[in-house]
Amino acid sequence: MKVLHAYCLNYNIGDYYLGIGVKNLLREFLDVELISETNLQGTRFDEYYINEVVNKKYDLLVIGGGGVIHGKHWPNGWFWLIEERLLDKIKIPFIVYGVGYNYFGEEGGISNIGRSHLLKTIEAAAHFSLRNDGSVERFEEQIATLMPEVPDPGFHINLNKTYSCEETKSFVLIQLANDKAEYRFASEVSKSEFVSDMRVVVSELAERYTVIFTPHVYEDIVLSEEVSVGIPNTKIWSFSSYAFDNAAESLGYYQDAEFVLAMRGHGQIVPIAFNTPVISLENHPKHSGLMYKLGLSHYNVSLSDTEFLSNLKNKIFYLESHKDLYIDTLKALNKTLMIKSAQAFRNILND
Repeated sequence: MKVLHAYCLNYNIGDYYLGIGVKNLLREFLDVELISETNLQGTRFDEYYINEVVNKKYDLLVIGGGGVIHGKHWPNGWFWLIEERLLDKIKIPFIVYGVGYNYFGEEGGISNIGRSHLLKTIEAAAHFSLRNDGSVERFEEQIATLMPEVPDPGFHINLNKTYSCEETKSFVLIQLANDKAEYRFASEVSKSEFVSDMRVVVSELAERYTVIFTPHVYEDIVLSEEVSVGIPNTKIWSFSSYAFDNAAESLGYYQDAEFVLAMRGHGQIVPIAFNTPVISLENHPKHSGLMYKLGLSHYNVSLSDTEFLSNLKNKIFYLESHKDLYIDTLKALNKTLMIKSAQAFRNILND
């Protein structure tokens, strides 16, 4: 089977992580001859491309995962650049796998154009599923359609793969997000307070560990610098070394870290895949949604919490005191997620 994989490229290292997970699943459960990839946010699926590339050269088109149900200003109300009338021109099976509803609450949700296009896509697709971060529920509120839920493909980033890390001393990772800051932080004042609080936390952690900041998006670098500047035993990984063609080479950090503090969804998902404890720094509904779905809500702290600093410090203390139990929980959880993903692919093959 020749597969064309379309997902979001050239912006977020986390999207490359989930892309690896998707390809791992495809190779595990399908008879794959080759997998090509294209940028969902850059490739126009016009009639020529559909007829001369998609239909002639491939046996399966895979869309996703990632938070592609977003961008009401995009031509079709979400990230796939295909006119609604052209969906029926795709003559090979296509699946939309493990995608996410990615709107912040303040953004207002899916447009009317997006609703129409998504419903037509669901009708045309051989399979359409949403990731396990509360997307099913948020999508149903908008579209009035209940879709299947699957584990985010990023949970399978280490399926039949191993990674290495050059760090030799004990370290923790802090993954901060700084794009769309107007939605992540209530105000400039609250953002400044967050920076001050995180500097307190980092200063304490740096007495016990090397603290490494892991920007996934270029804009994240500035916030990482603001939080880490002047604090000994901290560093920011080299974004340019991994973005974006070498993203896989950064995975050993998430594999070998003592634990992770993360503001992004794949800053949560990837360490969990490696049985690495994580504390979610919630700034989007998907963060608490994921931790709730996984039974890990105790390790979620909201940036809007008036007691953010004390709550985060308490959760770090609790994590360090119960780290072995947390790891055992993640090992059992990952087995369950693998079973659910295997079932999803059995369903795809049987459809």
